[in-house]
Amino acid sequence: MAHSFLLESGLWNVKGNWFKPNLAPIPIEGVIQTAWKRENWFKITTQLTCNDEKATKIAYQCRGNLNYEEKYYTYVSQHSLLGNIEGEGRLGFQSIIQYYWFIGTTSQEKGIDTFYRADSNTYHLTSSILKGHSVKHTIEAILSR
Repeated sequence: MAHSFLLESGLWNVKGNWFKPNLAPIPIEGVIQTAWKRENWFKITTQLTCNDEKATKIAYQCRGNLNYEEKYYTYVSQHSLLGNIEGEGRLGFQSIIQYYWFIGTTSQEKGIDTFYRADSNTYHLTSSILKGHSVKHTIEAILSR
């Protein structure tokens, strides 16, 4: 399966909800831009706005390296709410799954994202932050270009 998200440069619109414990779902929307600098190096810039009482902005930049043969990538990211992140990802037939952890913190929090391909112009995103063995936050969204 040829993925269009991540593997092709482009702009993706994001629309979904952020689920926090004991709160109503918070609408979230924004954009994700993917760019390729060299053959195996990519950059992803994300800007989201949560429609909560503060109109919370989430921004992060990610730089990574893809091994095409192994269908595997590693990356580092700077996140406006979570700080410095390091992670790795795998390209499956229908989905892209990435796992990440927070750098420079004693927190037991980790994250996992799944980008499921509906078609070449649409992906379904599920992103969860885990604390220990519990899900702390989840974002569900549709990515479209």
